[in-house]
Amino acid sequence: MNHTTETKATGGSRHVPVERLQHYNPEVEQRVQGWFASGQPLVWIPILSQENFPDVPQQLLAFADHYQEAMRGPIQQIAELLQLPNGITGWLMPATASDTDVACGVWDGEIYILGIKDRRTGKPQTLLGDRVEVATGQADAPEQSAV
Repeated sequence: MNHTTETKATGGSRHVPVERLQHYNPEVEQRVQGWFASGQPLVWIPILSQENFPDVPQQLLAFADHYQEAMRGPIQQIAELLQLPNGITGWLMPATASDTDVACGVWDGEIYILGIKDRRTGKPQTLLGDRVEVATGQADAPEQSAV
């Protein structure tokens, strides 16, 4: 794996180690760092896909996807990302935004900031784009962008 590691300040004296992965996207990292630096509240919304929830029927995931507004989890500080459910990818965005192309998940105590790409086309996906396909789990393919 091609990666580098450094430590980033997150406001105050708190430092978070950052590991750049093979598919690192500096624009996404800068945007997320800017969100936290500005102090604006963020939200995390679970991606309702078969990949995230393999035991849930696709019809139920598609139905629940229509209620994503109610599933918004507030995030005030970067450390709160560590309290996300392990192994579940979700969308990350400012609380005032309506769409995002940034996803986030926690695996084994490590935070991953991700870009989502359609497995068939390779095109980037967003929260509002191709929502029916995301609900079936056939459109979302996490690509690790930054940590």
